[in-house]
Formats: sequence, C-alpha cells, structure tokens
Amino acid sequence: MPEPAFTPPPIPADEPERLAALHRLTVLDTPSEDELDVIARLAADRFGTATALVSLVDADRQWFKARHGLAARETCRSISFCGHTIHQDGVMVVPDATADTRFAGNPLVTDDPHIRFYAGAPLVLASGHRIGTLCVIDPAPRAAFTAHEAEVLQLMARQVVALLEGRQARQERRIAHLIAQTTTDAFVCADSHSRIILWNRAAEAMFGWSAAEALGQSLDLIIPPVHRQGHHAGVARLRAKGPSKLVGQTVEVPALAKDGREFPIELSLAMWSEDGSATGGTPDGFAAIIRDISARKQSEAERVATEARLARQVAAIEASDDGIALTDAEGRFIFMNHAHAAMFGYPNAAALMGQAWSVLYGPDEARRINDEAMPELFAAGQWRGETNGLKADGSPLEQEIALSLAPDGGIVCVTRDVGDRRGMEREKARLRDQLMLAQRQEVVGQLASGIAHDFNNLIAAISGTAELLRHIEDDRVRHHALRIQTATTTAARLVEKLLTLGRRVPHPKLVDLRGMLRNVRDLVEPSLTDPLHRIELAMPSAPIMLLTDETELNQVLLNLVLNARDSLRLGETGWIKLEVKTGPLEPPPGRLAIGCLPTGPAVMIRVSDTGCGINPEEVSQIFEPFFTRKGEAGTGLGLAVVAGIIASNGGALAIESWPGAGTIFELYWPLQPQTGDADGSQPDRDLEVAGLAGKTVLVVDDSPAVVDTLVAMLEDAGAEVGPCLDVRDAVTAIKDDPGAWDLVITDYDMPGMNGAELARAVRRFRPDLPILLLTALPRIHKLHQKQVGLFDAVLGKPASTAQLAAAAGAALLAARERTNQCVS
Repeated sequence: MPEPAFTPPPIPADEPERLAALHRLTVLDTPSEDELDVIARLAADRFGTATALVSLVDADRQWFKARHGLAARETCRSISFCGHTIHQDGVMVVPDATADTRFAGNPLVTDDPHIRFYAGAPLVLASGHRIGTLCVIDPAPRAAFTAHEAEVLQLMARQVVALLEGRQARQERRIAHLIAQTTTDAFVCADSHSRIILWNRAAEAMFGWSAAEALGQSLDLIIPPVHRQGHHAGVARLRAKGPSKLVGQTVEVPALAKDGREFPIELSLAMWSEDGSATGGTPDGFAAIIRDISARKQSEAERVATEARLARQVAAIEASDDGIALTDAEGRFIFMNHAHAAMFGYPNAAALMGQAWSVLYGPDEARRINDEAMPELFAAGQWRGETNGLKADGSPLEQEIALSLAPDGGIVCVTRDVGDRRGMEREKARLRDQLMLAQRQEVVGQLASGIAHDFNNLIAAISGTAELLRHIEDDRVRHHALRIQTATTTAARLVEKLLTLGRRVPHPKLVDLRGMLRNVRDLVEPSLTDPLHRIELAMPSAPIMLLTDETELNQVLLNLVLNARDSLRLGETGWIKLEVKTGPLEPPPGRLAIGCLPTGPAVMIRVSDTGCGINPEEVSQIFEPFFTRKGEAGTGLGLAVVAGIIASNGGALAIESWPGAGTIFELYWPLQPQTGDADGSQPDRDLEVAGLAGKTVLVVDDSPAVVDTLVAMLEDAGAEVGPCLDVRDAVTAIKDDPGAWDLVITDYDMPGMNGAELARAVRRFRPDLPILLLTALPRIHKLHQKQVGLFDAVLGKPASTAQLAAAAGAALLAARERTNQCVS
C-alpha cells in the first residue's frame, strides 16, 4: 500500500512585500516575551488543545515567537500548516489531518508531534500583509470547530498583532529617543506654528540655549533675522499645501547661535500631517536634523586652497626648466614633468612611466650611481652631483642632479642640463681673460704714458738743443749734434714702442651681437653687490650678425657697462639696461660725443642707467686721457680707450645725462669693418703751410728745458715767442690781450690745469685762436682730437724744427678753416 502524500503550501502573490513587512517588525529570532507567551497558554486552555503557537512564516521556515506544549523553535515552511493558513482571511480548521489529502502524508502528521487537529487564525498587519498565525494543535481529531470558537481565535490573533505592532512602535520610540539624545547632530521638532516642541542635548550644545529656554519658543530663535521672512513664507506655503524646497531635502543654510554668531548648518527637514502622511496633507509639525558644518566648510576651504596650491605647484613643476621626476621604492618612474622627458629626448613622460631610472644611463654610469650616490642617499636622505645621462637617440647628456629620499622609500630627482652652462663657463672664462688683458693693457698704458711724458720732455729738450747746435758753423759741433739727434730719434722710437706695448692687431670675424651682450651681462652681474641693483637685456629674437673684432667691441661694451655699474648709488634701487636697435638709424637725441653716424649698415646699442649722472661741464671731458671721477680707483684711460676703438672702427657714440637721474650712451657700430687710419692720423694732403715769421706764439709747458728749446727753435723760424711755465699765467695773458697771439703751443699733462682745460679757457676769450698740442701721447690725443676738436693740430714729442713748423702751419690753417665754417 503506497504511503500518503501531502501538499506543500503555495507562495502568496505579495510574498516580497509580506516578507519585508515581517522583517520590519524585527521580531524573528528574538527572545520570548511574557505577553505573547500568556496568549499562547490562554489559547491552549481555552480550546483544550495540547499545543498553541504564535507562528511567523519566513521565506523558508516558520518560526515560533511564542509556544505552549512544543519544544521545537521552528520547522520547515514546506511542511507547515500555517503556510496554508496565510492564504485566507478567516480561520483555517483541519478536523483530522490524516483524512485531509493536503496533510495526510505530512511528517508533522506521520511523525512527532502527530498532528490530528489544527485550527489557525492569520496574523494580519495594519498594512494588510499576513505574516503568520495564532494556531492551536492537538494529537486527537475533533468533529467540529464552532463559529464562536473561530471568532474567539481571531480576536486573540488580533491581540497578538496589536502586541507585535505596539512592540515595534515602542521600540521605534525608544530608538528615536535614544538617537535624539545621543546623536551629535541637533534634533529639533516644531509644531505647525513653528513653536519648538523637542530640543535635544546636541541642540543645546550647538546653539547655546538649554531645552528649558528653547521649548515653546519660535524657530526664529535659531534663524538669522535676514532669513526669517523667507522662513515664514515657506511655512505659509506648506499650510496652503504648496511646494517646498526644503522638505525631504538636505540643504545648507545659515543659523543663529545664542551669542549672536552666525554659522553654516546642514539641515534635513521632514514634516508630518494630521492624517499620518509624511509628505502630503496639512502639516501638523516639523522635524529637523541639524549638523554644524563650520568645521567641514573650513576643511573644504582648506582642501580647496590645498588643491589650488597643489595645482599651482604642479603647474610650476610642469613649467620648470629643470627636470623633476619621482620613483617608487623599487626605482620605477611614477611621475615626470615635461622638462625631464624632453631633456632626455622623449616626446612625453608616458614613454618612461613604470620603467626603472637606470634606463636613462649607460651601464657603467648606472653602476657608478648605485655604488656612490645610493648609499649616501639612503644614509643622509640627500645626494647631489653630476652625471652623464643617455638621451633617447644615444647621445650623451651632461647633467647636474639632486636626489632626495621620499617618505615611502621612493626618490625625488631634480636634474638640470649643464652642457650649455659648461660651455658658457668656458666662454666666460675666455671673456674674463680678455677683460683682465684689457685691464692690464690699461695699467701698462698708464705706466708707459707716465714714463713717456717725462722721458719725451727730456728727449725733446736734448733733440731740440742738438738741432740748434747743427746751425753753428763748426763741423765738429755739427758732427756731435748729428750724433745726438740720431740717438734722440732712437730713444723716441723706444718710447713709442713702450707706448704701444700690449697693443693688439684687430682680427674681424662674424659674431652674434646678442651673445656678446649676454656675456657682458653675465660678467658684470656678479659684481653688483647691492641686491637693489640689476641688469636688464632687451634684444630682438633674431640673430644680429656683425663682422668685427670681438675683443675690441667687448672692451667698449664692458667699459660702458662697468662705468654704469659704478654710477649706481648704494642702498637705492638702480638698474642698467642694454638695448639693441637695428634698421635705419635716426639722429640720436643726445650729444654726439665721438665720431659720425655710420653711412652704411649699422646697429645701435643703448647702455642706460639710473645712476648719479654726469655734470654738464664734465660731459666733454670724460673721454680725455686720465680724466676720472673715481679717485684712486680709476685710471682715466677706460673711456679714452673706448673713444679710440670707436673712432678706429668708424663708429659713433652719443651721450645724454641728467645729474642725479642717470645716463644714456648710444653706441653706433658698423655691421662691416670701416677703413681708416689706426693711429688716427690725417691722410696725407697738401697743406697750405703758412710761415711762422712775424707770428706771436705762446709756448706753455711745465718743463723749463722743453720751453727753452721750443723758444729757440721757434725764434729760428722767425717767430716771436712768449714762454710760460704756469698754465694760469698763460690764461691770464690771453685774457688780458686776446688779439696779441697768433698761436698757442701747449703740453697736455701739466699741474693745476691740463691742455684740454687750457684750450677750453682760451676758446672762451678767443674762439678762433689756433692751438697746437705738443704731447708725449700723440696717438691717443689724435684719436680724441678727431672727436672733440679742442686742438687744431697734434704733434708728438720730440719734434724737429721742421716738424714743429709744419704742425704750427697746420694748426693755423685748420683754425682758419674752422672759423670760415662757423661764419658760413
């Protein structure tokens, strides 16, 4: 005979919602509760059954919240009677389970507890979901279960539901109270008239009012005055069932503390209505969870500032000319700026990400870094040195690197390409050597000129005396005089060699003027000891090519920039600016002090400063030999040499100066070498030499021997001579009777007043008076003479009577031509 079968309970159509309602009660697997245990005991007594259960039907089981007469806590849902009961509204009654095809073969029937009689009322929640049953069970069958008994069982089931849902409400109230009192967020409730009805401890701490002070007060208590009108309007809209921007949202608004301080809060607002709805209907009250976000706002502001700072730092790193890279602890690249990748010849950093740093070095160099740099880096945290990297194309890279150990064990590497710098250093060393050579030449020239001045005075006296002796009608005297003249001529040549000691022959070559100006800046800039002083460059982006002697032009530029540097005042902001202008040249705004504007292609170099400036009366003297305003620190030859170099190269120099405000030098330099006499002498031409017979000549020299010799030589030429050993006496003589003199012959270096100052003084009283300079430094003065025009002729010592007469005649002729030009 086959064993009887049974029917598993079906799954309700609302199963997901039913289970969700059951789980919201949070009653499954909880301890026994006396109220429910009592109901189970009363049900067993009332209906005279061995067992009574409060059964909750879960997804795969039925669990007994209360039980009487049964030891088990749960059974499988597939064999449960209650699984069938929850499919109907009324009580399900099974008089004899062995006679019911649904249950005859059920293990609960065939085995312990041997159910025969079953009556169960479903537990129906307020939401309508059936979550279980209140059932009574007995091992003996029953003939009937009256309608009154079914009604009683349903009443008892509703009592179970009331206890379960009341338990949930009580639990929710306890949880809400616990949360309200323990949360760090303020919890505030208000009625429909915005009067405060709940004020937790966190609200007391946040706003400063105690619960006793806040309860019953209007919410205006915590709303800043400027926002109260908007709050009242919002509440009015809610009362009119209008839309609200706050309910159900989390917003940031300002709040008001007891001490009058406003601070930002984050507000989550909810409301409830008379009908129990939380979203619609007439509002019966409001609940707000409030969080003070001052610290968060400050943290956000700090975060934004930090992010902005980091962004600027990253941008600065990316914009840096130095290469910057980071590796992880294993030495693999995790960051690299563009400069680092470009330095090694890679188009971008992505090509090197994840690779070991050693790929940028040859095997020997990588081994050297590992052996020398890494031990010091890991011991001291830093290492600095120079290495030879390997570019992507295999070419070498001279670099200076600084390594720092990162906290995570990685390496921060800052690298710089020093190939160009080393080349510049070599170039600077060469330029420094040139500058030192030029300075030595100036010193030698100063020493030589001093010796030549005194020695040539002696030679001039000896040579002149010997020439006078040759006119004596005595062969023996003439013989000895000739020998003396020959010796003085040789001595004069030796003096000339001494004066030209160290003079170099120009060697023109094609150079970029921009590089020369950068070199001059780099040479002078380290000597700016005052941090308020600076040198600026303003040059075209295109190369400016000149065919010139680089050393001579460097010497000119260095002298001009060094003089500008020396004019800057200590303790005051000052600058030197080097500018270049190409194209058609315009007449300079300043005075043209040296040369004439080149007629061919040329470039203008402007050297300006904000220094002490030059007094107007000194502007015409600064290019004179030995004129200086630096005291013992100056030689007085720098600008004189500049004048000679500019003149010999066919250039020009204009000057503007404002005492106390600064100076501007504008140098006009030909793009191609100019032809001219290196010594500044005039080209040979026929001169209309006027005789000295009957001319009155004033001879000025501080050497009595030279004066006596010159007087004798001039008198032999037929002139009437006035000797003068004191320059001031000469000025007085011309001032007293300007028309008495036809010619002035003067030395240059004399105590009290030099020859240039004498010439200026003479010109004030008689502008057309011819002046002949007789000097031991004819080359320098001839170059200078072409620019300044103080002297009508220049003659070197010693000189013969014929040379003296020729030079005197040239001076007379030049003065006449000068006068005629002025008249015309």
